[in-house]
Amino acid sequence: MTIPLLEINSLSFSYKGNLPPVFNNLSLKIEQGGLIGLLGENGAGKTTLFNIIKGGISNYDGTLKRNFSGGELVSLPQVINLSGTLRNEEVLDLICCFNKLTKKQAWAELNHKWNEDFFIRYDKIRRKRTYTVSYGEKRWLIISLMLTLCKNARLFLLDEPTVGIDIQYRMMLWDLINKITADGKTVFFSTHIFDELTRGEIPFYML
Repeated sequence: MTIPLLEINSLSFSYKGNLPPVFNNLSLKIEQGGLIGLLGENGAGKTTLFNIIKGGISNYDGTLKRNFSGGELVSLPQVINLSGTLRNEEVLDLICCFNKLTKKQAWAELNHKWNEDFFIRYDKIRRKRTYTVSYGEKRWLIISLMLTLCKNARLFLLDEPTVGIDIQYRMMLWDLINKITADGKTVFFSTHIFDELTRGEIPFYML
């Protein structure tokens, strides 16, 4: 019997002075390897749950068992702040540094996981500064690089990963996610779009 990567039992939480509670007796289990969704309308508590999972909120009732180390969790929020003066190719350099990868090692991973469309689109924006590209292009680039290069990660938390991303970039992102989950990584993502879950018959929890 395998040990779940993440197990939450009877979780209850409310912000100070807020009624009703955000969560009341919530339980879920995330197994190692695969893709799982978290469906909920805006304001349902998806981001709050991710903050609890990554340790940003601790004043909750219930139990949360994380069977992974801090370095094995990668959390990507909806809003990713970068210096506007950075060129997009320098974002790659930063992620290499964060993951202790040489450029050669990074490009080996990219060549293994990215298809030709990824490289065509990356080449179009890599010399541009981050403030000159759209919100969706920036999110697509950062999420794609983190998914590909964070080799030590076992669990990725993606908060509404496709928000602001056009359909072509979105399909490329799902293809990449399918590749890394096939390699044994776990991706737990939130969405308010039911169609994102039905397109691939993705198992999900609902808030």
